[in-house]
Amino acid sequence: MEQKTKSVTNNFFLGFSLGLLVPLLTFVFFNAEAYRHLSMGEFFSMLRRKHLLSALLSLCAVPNLGLFFLFMWKNNYKSGKGVIGATVIMVILVFGFKFAF
Repeated sequence: MEQKTKSVTNNFFLGFSLGLLVPLLTFVFFNAEAYRHLSMGEFFSMLRRKHLLSALLSLCAVPNLGLFFLFMWKNNYKSGKGVIGATVIMVILVFGFKFAF
């Protein structure tokens, strides 16, 4: 009989937290590389002034696609669902920033 082992990486909360962490790290990396002369506050002010905050946030969610496919390739479907959930939260934030700022 085949014994099923519980995978530590097949976890909704792992996928959800990584799905939120990866776009945040992408945003910080973009700030550090492209606008290193600006502080984080000045960077946010510049993005709001130029109405680019929602566009940059949506681009920062693109690496979640690679994370999702990695989980699917490893048959970690619960983690993939977590990444999708985090991406939906990002979409809601992008729409909120688009119409609020």
